[in-house]
Amino acid sequence: MKLAFIIIPHEGPTGIKPWVKPLTYLINRTINKFMMDFGGCTFYQVYGQWKGDGKQIKSTKIEVAVPDKKLSAFLEWADEVVEVAGVEEIMVQLPGGDIKFIKRAN
Repeated sequence: MKLAFIIIPHEGPTGIKPWVKPLTYLINRTINKFMMDFGGCTFYQVYGQWKGDGKQIKSTKIEVAVPDKKLSAFLEWADEVVEVAGVEEIMVQLPGGDIKFIKRAN
């Protein structure tokens, strides 16, 4: 097993600025999904910044130990998260340490 993580912002766009939609439910779904699929996870609040706009983005980083044979399950969920959140990209660390930005399809 190797450590992987996903970072999910606490708020996502609604398409009508400055209003945003809370993503707490998506964070909780991800935690529950990782507990079911991988036996548990660690999560904590982090802050980031996107494209130099100066605004701090409150997010939750969720870490999970992923067996090699379950990498596809982790990546499928990351694809789901970015679509549901409605954000441009979600950052993940793949097992082994490589960073990947999962882009929204639309």
